[in-house]
Formats: sequence, C-alpha cells, structure tokens
Amino acid sequence: MSDKKITLEEVKHIAKLSKLNIPDNELEYYATEMNKMINHFNLLSKVDTSKTKPMTHVNDMINIYREDKSKESLKTKDAIKNSADTFGQFIKIPKIKD
Repeated sequence: MSDKKITLEEVKHIAKLSKLNIPDNELEYYATEMNKMINHFNLLSKVDTSKTKPMTHVNDMINIYREDKSKESLKTKDAIKNSADTFGQFIKIPKIKD
C-alpha cells in the first residue's frame, strides 16, 4: 500500500468529474477527508483474510422452500363484497390526478 496523498488538483479533478462546485477555500478540507478514507481502506487491506471462507451473506439463514400446491382462488364476488363502491365485478376507486 502506498502512502500517496490526494492533492488539491486531484480534488478539483474529482469534483469536476462529479459535477460538483467546490469552492477553493474548501478544497483542503475535502483533500483531508479523502485521505482519511484512503487510509481507512489501506488499513482494511492489511487485514489477513487468508483463513476466511468467502461468503455471500452475513448470516447462516437459508431459503426454505415449500412445495407448490394449487388451491382454489378467491371468488370475484367474495373479493369485492367488502368494497365501498363497485361496478359489476370491478372495484371503483377515486380518480388520481397529477
């Protein structure tokens, strides 16, 4: 890992690529913050993970599938019987206007 520091020119370049307008008096602050992030990732990359198994999820849960069983659907008249307003086999709802 290198101890390279982010320069003010690099901060300007990153800001331009990100379409951010960073005032000149804040460039030093952002350079410091970016260097803190890079140092943190450098620290993480030094951790020995050689004995760690790759994982796809953080917990041990697994999917439990059940057998698909078909059953009778809800009848239309039963589905709409608790609706406030209906029109034939349809449920009336208020108009939604943008």
